[in-house]
Amino acid sequence: MSNAPDNAADPGRGLFIGLRKDQLGARLLMMLNSIRLAEDYGTDFRINWFPRGAMAPKLDTPADLFAPDFIARHFIDNADFEALDAQTEPLRTFLKDSTPDRLAAHLAGGGHVLLDEGFEIVEFPWEDSGDLRGRFRGFIARIGFNPVVARHMAAIEAAMAAQGGRTIAYHIRRGDILNEEPWKHKEWPAKIEPDELYSAYLEKNADAGALVFSDQPESIARFTAAHAQVARIDNLVDLSACKPVQRDFLELYAMSRASEIVAPPISAFSRAAARLSGQERKCFHEVMSVPEREAAYERLLARFGRGVSEFITPSEAAHVYIKLARRLQESGRDEAAWDIGEAILAAGADNAFLPLMQAICGIYLHRWDEALAHVRAALAHPNQWQENTVTALAVEAHILGAQGRRYGARRSFLRAFWQKPILPDVTVIGTFMIKRRRLRPGRVLPFDRDTLLMLPIPYQQTNILVQQARILRRRASDLSTIAIEWPDFAIDGKVVRLLDSPRDLAALRDRIEADPRFAPGTLPDSFCALLEARMGRIEAALTRNSEARAANPDAPLIAKRQAEILSLGGDHAGALKEIEACRAMAPDHAFWHYLTGRIHLAAGDAAAARAAMERAAEMDDSTAELHSRLADLCRADGDEAAAIAALDRAAEIAPNQQRYANRRARLMRNSA
Repeated sequence: MSNAPDNAADPGRGLFIGLRKDQLGARLLMMLNSIRLAEDYGTDFRINWFPRGAMAPKLDTPADLFAPDFIARHFIDNADFEALDAQTEPLRTFLKDSTPDRLAAHLAGGGHVLLDEGFEIVEFPWEDSGDLRGRFRGFIARIGFNPVVARHMAAIEAAMAAQGGRTIAYHIRRGDILNEEPWKHKEWPAKIEPDELYSAYLEKNADAGALVFSDQPESIARFTAAHAQVARIDNLVDLSACKPVQRDFLELYAMSRASEIVAPPISAFSRAAARLSGQERKCFHEVMSVPEREAAYERLLARFGRGVSEFITPSEAAHVYIKLARRLQESGRDEAAWDIGEAILAAGADNAFLPLMQAICGIYLHRWDEALAHVRAALAHPNQWQENTVTALAVEAHILGAQGRRYGARRSFLRAFWQKPILPDVTVIGTFMIKRRRLRPGRVLPFDRDTLLMLPIPYQQTNILVQQARILRRRASDLSTIAIEWPDFAIDGKVVRLLDSPRDLAALRDRIEADPRFAPGTLPDSFCALLEARMGRIEAALTRNSEARAANPDAPLIAKRQAEILSLGGDHAGALKEIEACRAMAPDHAFWHYLTGRIHLAAGDAAAARAAMERAAEMDDSTAELHSRLADLCRADGDEAAAIAALDRAAEIAPNQQRYANRRARLMRNSA
């Protein structure tokens, strides 16, 4: 047991509520975690099995899997779940606590805790992960299953026991990733492993029994034909009468009964199987040496050499290509990677990520015109994922900058930046542009280069499509400083969370002040004053920034910060005087006019605020939220036509952000 508080179950206590919108494995993990937490914290759990917006329609009938009494006791429908919203906090609210006290108080007061993120095992800082991991095997006994499912589970147990010896379960993830929208249009390198790795490990373990599981029938057929020792679940039990969702669960259960599970790094299906079995599933990097894996990738390269027809579909080839291309590029074989990508496109692959990956490959080869054509195809693809659209805009900026088209480069980069300022691809390309002076302070974007260069960040290895070392020789810089400077314009919720965290803002200030280049009265000192203001310390911020202002009377960014701090302190007249100085130094800066409008609004002059923001909107073509906030003012004035026009402009700047079209549609309905 963990050292959680020993609370007796009480109907007045809050509940743990599990909710996932994706596939079966993730939902089972959520259920197992809910069971564990309810047991340890003296309460009960509920499961919202099919929430609004759920993405797996075959799971919409929980009675296919679970017993009626279990559903009656532990499931909650959407209306009842939504009625609990005011009493419910997400689990992440408590994950950084050092003790269980706040969680215990929340539950004791009738507050509920929502599990809606991708946890494998939920672990609080005060708990022992080894202890928790060992307990998960027993939790399946707490789940009441449909009688058909329960009967087949018993048959699987018997069949696996009769096999004897060591059996390895192999999970080959394909299915919706290859075939279904929107999943096929996003790259999933941590979810898909090439066939050659599975074959190499099968050959390495020829003396063990093998069960292969896949959501792609062709993958199972390919492996059972190529390897004599490979069996499928139908060789164990007859599932012909089972519904698809029942079959999915029974395959997961059979996988959990194997001696060893080998699977991609990210797969909720195999993770859930591992949790049910009490073991750790294994990834190829854990069970094969580097030379063994590299030999397998050479066999994959040879298969690509035989043609795209060697793959189930061009879509499978595209997804597997993502795994190979990076290795080829890292070993100096960019031309080979380029040729394979071109062949997959020629074969008819319609995956939205593929032209983006070709554009990145084109960058490394300095094929600027072809790279630009590919990235624009990626941006024009109707099914491009929002995050990849942002990366594509950053890549377009990099290409345009290399071609000397600086205006277009800045515009594309800013359209990317305001959507996701902390996205690694944006950070790397943005740092490159700043260091090459393709993005300069004062040109479209007033920002603080001196401060930014004091904040290097570690090498980014995850959530990144471009290879950092191919773009930057040194570490990237923390571009969140620009978002902190202009918080109204960042669309990404991560920036909001940063601004709401005094601890993170204080840590940022401390890093700047610890830099040997730091000196009082400079731009970095002024930025620290702004951080103080963002943390609510207005008087200290004003004192500090006033000194920097006196030392730098011609620095518009320091005057801008003075205006903001004064306005936050209630001195709107003083703030307007400061921002007037900014406009005098750069009358064509959209952001100075926008901030003028914000100060007028804080002072209660909505008409002057709208006029200033309209001037800003006339100058801006890269900042969607600027136009969105103008729409708010227009709507407050009752001018719905102007509000709709402003939202149209925001949607034109960020067409992959559905929020602006949705708001426009609501306005149209209201006006009708």
